[in-house]
Amino acid sequence: MHVTLRQLQVFRSIATLGQVQLAAKQLHLSQPATSMALSELEKHLDCLLFDRSGNRLLINVQGKKLLPLACELLDRTNEITHLFSAKNSLSGKLTIGASTTIGNYLLPQQLIRFKTKHPEVDVELDIHNTTTIIERIASMELDVGYVEGPCQHPGIEAIPWREDQLTMFCSAEHPLANKPTVTFKDLEQAHWILREQGSGTRFIFDKHIGQHLRQPHIKMELNQTEAIKNMVSAGAGISCLSELSIAKELDQGEFVPLSFQSKTIKRQFWLLLNRKKYRGDLVNALLNATQVKSLPLRSKLDKSSK
Repeated sequence: MHVTLRQLQVFRSIATLGQVQLAAKQLHLSQPATSMALSELEKHLDCLLFDRSGNRLLINVQGKKLLPLACELLDRTNEITHLFSAKNSLSGKLTIGASTTIGNYLLPQQLIRFKTKHPEVDVELDIHNTTTIIERIASMELDVGYVEGPCQHPGIEAIPWREDQLTMFCSAEHPLANKPTVTFKDLEQAHWILREQGSGTRFIFDKHIGQHLRQPHIKMELNQTEAIKNMVSAGAGISCLSELSIAKELDQGEFVPLSFQSKTIKRQFWLLLNRKKYRGDLVNALLNATQVKSLPLRSKLDKSSK
């Protein structure tokens, strides 16, 4: 058997992107060379790694068995290259996923500091809602995830990261802006502009506020925090978002916080890691930069991990 690193690179790219054409572009290879590499790998292993559906390749059971091992071998190869490199600095690529509030208002500053310390590391940040980040961590498309909603996926390790607080608010011109305390009746009669189902912010709102309202008037559900803020600013309704996302507007008096039965809505931010995915120097460097204690390396190849 002669499995090559190039074949594993091709396999990982196709598993992540779902198309030979996209994998070829990512690896700077021709499409025929990419297809041939995958064909040779499947021939060596005597099994198909993908189910074909048109021009899409969907990773199958055998491919899912290979993926964590292939990722680890490729990551370890990069670390070996770095170990004997003349440059005394980390290099490689990190693909990070973050839910909307974290990705837009918290993580960018930390990633800037990380890049300043490790300029040779390429960082890709994808921002989606919590549900999407969980799915992409589970499929090994992302190295690390930062989310604001709970994760119950058995293949993902969810580590408490930091706390956040949600605030109900309205525009300074809204009728509720002058009320010292709002009531259930006020909240039931108000028009709400909320995040979409599947977002961590919406989950916490439903848990602490929404489920207690008999018939909340949800006027709009939007998947972008800035769009919600613009709608509230225009007087379309009230909302509930992280204080991180509305701090500037609260300080400037554009938004007014709504006090409700002295209720504080706190939530936990979470760091997500795939339990099967190898955690090397790049991941641990990122955890240190974002003030998360480095975790032991996990390896499917190490006997100690069995």
